[in-house]
Amino acid sequence: METTGYIPRHSGRHAAAPPGRNAKMTVSVIAAIIMISAGVAIAAAASAGLAPRACAVGDCAGAPANPSALSGTTPAVRVFASPGYGLHGPSAAAISGGRLWVANVLGNSVTELSASSGAHLRTLGSSAYEFHGPNAIAVAGDHVWVANVPGNSVTEVSAINGHRERTLSHGYGFSSPYALGLSGSRLWVANAGGDSVTEIDAATGRRIAVISGHRYGLNNPYALAVAAGRLWVANAGGRSVTEISARTGAWIATLKAGYGLADPAALAVSGTSLWVASEAGDAVTEISTTTGRLIRTLSGRRYGFDNPAALTVADGRLWVANSLGNSVAEIAPGTGALLRTLTGHRYGFSNPTGLAAAGRDVWVTNLGSDSVTRLRVG
Repeated sequence: METTGYIPRHSGRHAAAPPGRNAKMTVSVIAAIIMISAGVAIAAAASAGLAPRACAVGDCAGAPANPSALSGTTPAVRVFASPGYGLHGPSAAAISGGRLWVANVLGNSVTELSASSGAHLRTLGSSAYEFHGPNAIAVAGDHVWVANVPGNSVTEVSAINGHRERTLSHGYGFSSPYALGLSGSRLWVANAGGDSVTEIDAATGRRIAVISGHRYGLNNPYALAVAAGRLWVANAGGRSVTEISARTGAWIATLKAGYGLADPAALAVSGTSLWVASEAGDAVTEISTTTGRLIRTLSGRRYGFDNPAALTVADGRLWVANSLGNSVAEIAPGTGALLRTLTGHRYGFSNPTGLAAAGRDVWVTNLGSDSVTRLRVG
């Protein structure tokens, strides 16, 4: 399967490779070389006829794990890797109906796994799907939505039979669509290259509005979160978060001065707290969803954040994927206390850029090793 020629944002920092106007999609040339080399090795293994591997704790490990377990029981771990799983640059994931859906940004494909066993169910990747650098994914009921960053399009797939339902492109205002958010019957798309957000009727695919303009303060929007009738947008270029009414599209507030945001690129909502991961700042900020007040900023050596690229909430905990640190941190939302940092070969983390959670399971996409890791917690 051909690759896209597109290198994802979360492969590193410091070297710009913009997907569109004024975009801040960062790239590490060394990381890219490592990924290409890994791809060659995987292809060679595939040609040798090796079977897919699902590694339990201690399997596929070159060295023992060294987690900093400050609280709780160390999660049970399994690593699911290609060849055989169709994973090629897995960059984002979503869970619904007992299925894990993984967007493969370098493979122009989507992989479906059983969320209970990790078994490979199918890989969608023929030209009929029109995937082009899929880097974000969202699931609502029987529908899977995939954002194609360099393709400037969004593909809808049936979660039941895997067939492509439609591809949305011209007339939607897409410009490097980098993130997706769902709220009831509404699909929201963050256009990193267009400083805008597109609102779509998820049932019909009809465009409702393209939100932009100075008032909104959208500047390279790279992440979305929807909760309690509100939409939050992380502006990587603007070092800010914009709050919008998910019902009317009206601007509510732009959170910027005094929040210490530096390249905010991931969002999560837990209770009345909005969590924001700042990649360049190696920090996670907690903000009140009711007042917009800064609650706390987590940073420093103790937390070990290193380019935090993804957030999720599971089992009453906040989980943070550190894409350059090859680790995942577990945080207590109520206090911001670090519970543990998971790192080491047993976890298989390699440029982790995506998180998805359901029940006691936290799934991590490893962009650098064409694999996904399942953490069973609690």
